[in-house]
Amino acid sequence: MALLRNQAEKDNLLTFSTFTVVEKTLGDVVTKLMSNERLKRLLYYSDKHCLSLPRLNQEQSFSLLNEQIKVVPEIDTDDDVKPYVVVSMDYFVPMSNQTTFRKMRLQFDILCRYKEWLLDDFKLRPFSIAGEIDGMINNSMINHGLADFAGAKRIVLTKHLGGVQLYYILETFFNDTERQQIDKEKLGIVTGARRAPNDLWN
Repeated sequence: MALLRNQAEKDNLLTFSTFTVVEKTLGDVVTKLMSNERLKRLLYYSDKHCLSLPRLNQEQSFSLLNEQIKVVPEIDTDDDVKPYVVVSMDYFVPMSNQTTFRKMRLQFDILCRYKEWLLDDFKLRPFSIAGEIDGMINNSMINHGLADFAGAKRIVLTKHLGGVQLYYILETFFNDTERQQIDKEKLGIVTGARRAPNDLWN
């Protein structure tokens, strides 16, 4: 059974469990995704030869945020929607015998129109996107925790739209007893509050 803090301890900490792990994790994940040039081309260009097309410039890269790389779990089913990835977290549970650190599920929903699935050499766009994401996320450190691949499944959303769902178990070592400083630069980019600096896209 998890150990519960008493009220005196909570009053002394001046905080309960704050879920600051959410914005820190989202910032880390989105920064990783935006550093992958192949992934950005798979999302931006609808052409089947997208991986041989030019790298995105800063403005094109920034246009992906909140449109094709989403942190709000909004599912777009329009027939003309571009490929996109929704990053989300759920199933927050305490780690064994304490309440300071948590375990959660990090999930990626990859969705593309079926007519844009086929790429060169019999590659399929959603699985190519999944491969790029998995290569960056699996067994990597995210917000001081190790992401461990937990499974994948195909998604059939409409007769025009489908894809792949990836999910990872992430043990976070972001201590809620400490008031952590959020990286406001990253957070502003994730929420669309400011433009990205040049070095983020390099």
